[in-house]
Amino acid sequence: MNFENIFAVAGKVVCVTGGGGGIGRGIAAGFVAGGARVYITSRSDLSTTAKELDSEGPGECIALRTDLSQDEDITALVAELTHRDGKLDVLVNNAGLGNVMHDFAEFPMAEWDRVNAVNVRAPFALTKECSPLLEAAGTIESHASVINIASIDGIRIPSDNDWAYGQGKAALIHLTRQWAGELGNKGGAKGGRHITFNAIAPGPFPGMLDALLASEEGRAGVSAATVVGRVGEPEDIGAACIYLASRAGSYVTGAVLPVDGGFLVGRYANI
Repeated sequence: MNFENIFAVAGKVVCVTGGGGGIGRGIAAGFVAGGARVYITSRSDLSTTAKELDSEGPGECIALRTDLSQDEDITALVAELTHRDGKLDVLVNNAGLGNVMHDFAEFPMAEWDRVNAVNVRAPFALTKECSPLLEAAGTIESHASVINIASIDGIRIPSDNDWAYGQGKAALIHLTRQWAGELGNKGGAKGGRHITFNAIAPGPFPGMLDALLASEEGRAGVSAATVVGRVGEPEDIGAACIYLASRAGSYVTGAVLPVDGGFLVGRYANI
């Protein structure tokens, strides 16, 4: 085996939803640095972000404005990807909505629908529509990859009034496993799809805990809750995605990878 190129992603076509900032930008930056062609999507205009990442090279970055809560936008996105490349090596379902806290008895169902439309329904719909492109890319020598950005709140029982976010991320983890078992290497025009499906469960990261991380005391408290003693950085998730999308991760599917600095196994995992 050639270990020199085992993490190579050069030449791959990648789509990162919610790629404008935080974890999403870190994922996109990692693939661009590895020489991939990366499409980033958001409801907002990401053309400036795409230009910045593109200038860093050696890969490319292209912004495609998409509202994943709208089926017609998903259809248009897939049509554009089909027109431009005709295949998709890596789909990273990163776009999501964060926690909205309400007491259980007062939790508005409209809020539940809003959060899970983006965190569960959109990844399902986009992955379904992208299946032909993923199938076109995957071979037994070079797999295609779907990476769902879940959360440790989909693994643990959240300790706050989180009645939508954590449950939605748990659903996404379960969906990842079902996809891996049912779709990974069955059927398809080539006799096998050769697609891996994995989830990453981030722990404490900027963008998720901005209120807590705004003060030195808050950051120190969150850092102390991890085993490694620090808050995560976007490149930590980017590196995990590159592992799963490259030859290095080709024998991994149906897995849930916590990237949490040991938060789940630490003494303060219930904060």
